[in-house]
Amino acid sequence: MEVTRRDLFKFGGLAAVGALGGSALAGCSPQAGSAEADDRAGGNEAQTPEFLKQPEVISEFAETKEYDVVVVGAGESGLAAVHTALEAGASVACVQNIGTAQTTGNMGASVDTTKTDAAGVEACVAFLLEKNAYRSNRKLLEAWAKYSYEAIAWWADTAAKGGADSKPYDSSKEYNGYTFYLHANTYNHLEGAHNDAALAIADQLAVDGAEFFYDSPAVQLCKEGERIVGVISETENGYTLFRASKGVILATGDCSGNEEMRNYYCPDLRGFKTMSTFRDGSGMCAGIWAGAQMTPINHSKMVHGGGALTRLQVPFLNLDIHGKRFMNETLSFAYLNNLMRDYLAEYNYQNSMAAKFFTIMPANWQNIAQQWAEENPSEVQLSVGNMKMPDESKFVMGSTYEELAANINAYMEQEDWGIDPIDEKDVVASIESYNALCATNVDTEYGKRAKYLVPLEEGPYYAVPRGANSVPAVLGGLVVDENQQCLDFERKPIEGLFAVGNASGQFYGGVDYPMDIEGLSVGRAITSGYLTGRYVASL
Repeated sequence: MEVTRRDLFKFGGLAAVGALGGSALAGCSPQAGSAEADDRAGGNEAQTPEFLKQPEVISEFAETKEYDVVVVGAGESGLAAVHTALEAGASVACVQNIGTAQTTGNMGASVDTTKTDAAGVEACVAFLLEKNAYRSNRKLLEAWAKYSYEAIAWWADTAAKGGADSKPYDSSKEYNGYTFYLHANTYNHLEGAHNDAALAIADQLAVDGAEFFYDSPAVQLCKEGERIVGVISETENGYTLFRASKGVILATGDCSGNEEMRNYYCPDLRGFKTMSTFRDGSGMCAGIWAGAQMTPINHSKMVHGGGALTRLQVPFLNLDIHGKRFMNETLSFAYLNNLMRDYLAEYNYQNSMAAKFFTIMPANWQNIAQQWAEENPSEVQLSVGNMKMPDESKFVMGSTYEELAANINAYMEQEDWGIDPIDEKDVVASIESYNALCATNVDTEYGKRAKYLVPLEEGPYYAVPRGANSVPAVLGGLVVDENQQCLDFERKPIEGLFAVGNASGQFYGGVDYPMDIEGLSVGRAITSGYLTGRYVASL
């Protein structure tokens, strides 16, 4: 009997040992579970996930420090909160679990309110509500739409003073007969992309008077009565209590680096790999243990990218890891991951490369795609922001279908995908079958628009490795009100506790992160921190 790679994954021979992201203080003896854990597990402690089990309360500290506002996390939302709290006259500490400020991404989007009228702003809000399956808190969307331009402008100006210049990207959309104009900072031209801007801003905030405590992960919140009065961080000297007279702002990001937590709140991410392990959900766990509630599952997921055509939408023929056509190729790349679960299951969810596929294109693909993009830019995109056209040298190439098929297998082997070789005859047969389908001008397989049924006739032919197999973010978080104040299970505000960026929920709501406004995640994070720092400092 022939044993394939996928068989070995099922038997455990090639199964990678995934790092299970535990909650903060996982080694402590757990006490009674939180209200959330009791609600989920019916009060049965044995069924409660580890990250929901409340640890022993820490009551002895090596040191206590006093501030007006304590921000937990030095990402884009945390840095923005530090800035506005500091600007409002508050004393501010920022504690960070790793040794530096850290963000990911490239673009930070805003609604250009210098061009967009009130009706356009509300149309943008309505547009996002639809894209988020009407599970969003409308007030949070409105806050972003109305104030993001101010927040994004501050970010760009401050980063530029530190040497990280943005290349602006402007666009517009129409919804319900109203136009709204979008403006984004982009940093893809910099070596560190958006993180270069974050580092410059963190340096400036330190000069302005904020105190940063790196390598000081927050492990618990300090609660007196019904009020959160501080954050307990684990430092090299032991536990330090950072007291906050006005409030604690959780800006710790999402839980994508905590596999147990990620799979609990977003179970359809099973098999995808983690992109940022430091986003471990510890801030949200601390909030849960203090009585805050999480957004109901299933959380929105961000799974996009992968390969030389990462951000381009070009509806040429797509072939799966078996060399077969498997989809209507006009589907946005942001949703392709939803087609990949059967492939991940073939490898027992132990090989995220099973989520990959190949886009097959003719030599004149750019000319064809350019014409498509001009006729229907909402369906076909050749450029986003300042991103460059893909480098064809990174494509798999073959002068014939047979040579292309052989080179696909060679590429997978060279890149160590751990995927069984494709029967090269299947690749050739799929291309020939697709060409025959194109000749009929009717897609009887997946219903793709007739104008995109272009045969692969001009060689050399390209096979572009594609497919997102990692998770940049899980978009749920702690339930908050319009002031980003955390709510308990009775939906009452918890005194002194706030959450921003991806540590907070109810901004999104659909199955997937909506890619319809490029840079929304970063723009939302900056704006929520920007507004919340100012609000908490005013208390």
